[in-house]
This record gives sequence, structure tokens and C-alpha cells, in this order.
Amino acid sequence: MSTPLHNEMAAALASLREEHEKITAAVERVRSATTTVTADDRMFEVTVDGRGKLLDLKFSGRRWRELAPAELSGKLIETITKAQELAAAGTQGTFTELMPKGLAPNGFELSSVDALRAEVETMLNSAATDSTRMWTK
Repeated sequence: MSTPLHNEMAAALASLREEHEKITAAVERVRSATTTVTADDRMFEVTVDGRGKLLDLKFSGRRWRELAPAELSGKLIETITKAQELAAAGTQGTFTELMPKGLAPNGFELSSVDALRAEVETMLNSAATDSTRMWTK
């Protein structure tokens, strides 16, 4: 026979599992996301992953060879930074969707996505274990 407390615990655990699935899906979206930005003068394009890590750099034509090294590096840094900012905004948007209404992150460390997932997974497993122990005594 189920008690009201048991029903509440079961509902809370189901809700926790649902949130865990949403977080896992969000982490996978960030992992598989890429952002590509073309330089203003179209000399090259850069691609970064969902965490802002540079994945690819493609040069177009030969005009870039005529630039001074400092000018070329400045354009590269500018374009890579733009791609990283767009990727960060996309990642933040992905996780903002998971936040309670009215509560949005002001930014977070992109490298902590795996830590967040691991922490939520640990909490979920702990809650499941505690719930099982409570009802099997």
C-alpha cells in the first residue's frame, strides 16, 4: 500500500530523473554544436565547438599572404573571439532554458558543463538510493 509520502517521493524522483534527462540532452547539444564565422573581408573562416575551442581555420584566396603578420594575427584573433562569443551565447541559451523562470545565469564557465552533469547525476543516484533504502526497511 502506498502512503502519501511515498507518492510524493516517487513523484519527486520522477521529476528529478526528467530534469537529469533534460540536462544530459543539453550537454549533448553543446558538445555537438559548432559555430563558424567568416572574417569581414572573407579572407578566412573559423569554426569553434560549443565550448569555444577552435576546430578549424580555412583561408580563402591569397590576399591574406600580403598582410603584415601583426595585421593577420589581429584579424584572426578578432574573428576567433567573435566565434567564441557566439558559441558561448548559444551555450548559455541552451542552459538558460533549463533554469527556473526568472532566474538566468549571468555567464558561467563553459568547461564546467561536465562537472554540472556529473553533479546532477550524483544527486539523482543518491536520491534514488536514499528513497530505496527508506522504503525497503
